[in-house]
Amino acid sequence: MTRIKFYHSLKFQLSMIVLFMIIIPVGLIGTLLANTVQDIFIEKYSDVTLQSVRETSDKINYILEDVTDYTTSMLASRSFLSLASSSKTTDKAMDEALRGYLASRSDIDGISLINQLGTFSIGTNKTTPLISIQQMTKDRNDSEPIWLPTMQQNIKILSGISTRYYFSLVRNIIDFNTLENYGTLVVDVEEVLLRQAYENLSSTGGDVFIATSDGQIISHHDPLKIGTTLETAAYAETLFDGLSLWRTPYGQLNYAIDNEDYFAFYSKIETNDWLIVKTISKDALYGEIDRIQAIFLLGGLIYSVLMIILLLGMSVQYTDPMIGIIKDLKRVEKGDLSARTDVHTNNELRQLGEGVNNMIAEMEVLIDRLIKEERQKREVELEALHAQINPHFLYNTLNTIKWMAKIQGADTVASAIVSLVKLLRVSINISTDFISLGEEIEYIRNYVVIQKLRFNESFEIVVDVPDDLYTLQIPKLILQPIIENSLIHGMDETESLTIRVTAHLERDQLILQVSDNGAGMSDQKVSQIMAALTSVNALSKAGLNNVSQRIKLYCGDAFGLELLTKEGEGTTVVVRLPVKASQENL
Repeated sequence: MTRIKFYHSLKFQLSMIVLFMIIIPVGLIGTLLANTVQDIFIEKYSDVTLQSVRETSDKINYILEDVTDYTTSMLASRSFLSLASSSKTTDKAMDEALRGYLASRSDIDGISLINQLGTFSIGTNKTTPLISIQQMTKDRNDSEPIWLPTMQQNIKILSGISTRYYFSLVRNIIDFNTLENYGTLVVDVEEVLLRQAYENLSSTGGDVFIATSDGQIISHHDPLKIGTTLETAAYAETLFDGLSLWRTPYGQLNYAIDNEDYFAFYSKIETNDWLIVKTISKDALYGEIDRIQAIFLLGGLIYSVLMIILLLGMSVQYTDPMIGIIKDLKRVEKGDLSARTDVHTNNELRQLGEGVNNMIAEMEVLIDRLIKEERQKREVELEALHAQINPHFLYNTLNTIKWMAKIQGADTVASAIVSLVKLLRVSINISTDFISLGEEIEYIRNYVVIQKLRFNESFEIVVDVPDDLYTLQIPKLILQPIIENSLIHGMDETESLTIRVTAHLERDQLILQVSDNGAGMSDQKVSQIMAALTSVNALSKAGLNNVSQRIKLYCGDAFGLELLTKEGEGTTVVVRLPVKASQENL
């Protein structure tokens, strides 16, 4: 045996494949990941985070606009203006009106009205006075909304005092028709409504808050920071200077605290020029990237080692025997059942090879048995079909002779018997399955002699078959049942029945046609006949079913009968046979 050099061995080649296809790519990808993924991750994270901040800004803007629109509907209400402007308005009437407005909104905690009659409040029972608010709007002659920053409020609840954080919307009550000022409307909204709006931003880490354009914090997850300004934060100088530069509706700032880099994402709330801000450290982002890199590199290393061990092991123990088995199976697949595999191993592959050999041997036996059984089955079916049609035809023929004897003299009986003998000589010979087309036509002519005696020569049969087709071999007795059907069904409907038999070649097929000028058939009748022709019970009846089944048994399912008819226009039965098969006795 020729000694294989190491660098030609399958083990070495697989090692090189593993090296170039696994280890080197994993190393390169790991290096590229370390150098580029951080920047890509930060960029993508920045885009996603900024988009989330903008969407949250739009959400809060919608909430504030909704509150503003609600107060606008109040100021446009004539009944509300009447209550606010009338000096006769009672406390009860005003309380009922404000209570009705408050009850329709779940996001508003309190509504207050300040006018010349005093202060009317529903909802939040503040302990702090509202006089400063009235002074703030005193010199304004319009009803433009003013948003007050979040303030800590002491609220009376039953017998106790509770501390809550509220931001408020303040508007002058202006009659749009007379432009008279009837007082000040104050709507209180709890700060927790803002926190709920941006809680999705807090879930990704970092810090999230809402601040005014001058740095006062409106909302924060830490209530102690509400009301403070960004000047008190450790990063005040950088971030507060940045705030003064936030002229764009949204954006991103980078800053550093104690040599640690941070990102600040912001978006303006258009309703009142507040800003929602999310801050996160760069290390927080890198921490996730480092974990991803470590997991990827560890997985790549484990994968490489396992692949090397697996591929080398399989090359030694399995590859060669399996290739041999596959080659032998391909020979079997191509039809060579003499192929046998030879596996020189002491493991399960040897059992596999023996099993393959046993399987091939069993397949060879089973195929031979199947061929023999199919041949026997075909012979039995054909004999049964012949045995079925002979009594059927013999009965009709003898019945014809019986009626002939009754209505005519003995001279005609001799002629009928002669024709009957010629018919029986062909039909009784079961050992011969095929006859020439000329013999089939001669059989038809003898059959016609008998049938003309029966029907008193009230029909005519025309045979138009080229002489060069007379030698073609066809299954015997396939035209007589078709002509018999034409006589039985045509004579009842037509006084002068003409049956025409033609034949021609069409590519590799012999086409026989039996046409009559009878009454034809309806579509429903045709459907019934065609269903009978395709019935799985091939021995159910004689006639067209018998002919169709014999053709399919002899020639295959691609051949058989085709029925062309139309009610009132006659019937044509088309018989399709293979020319090659006909010439070679199939």
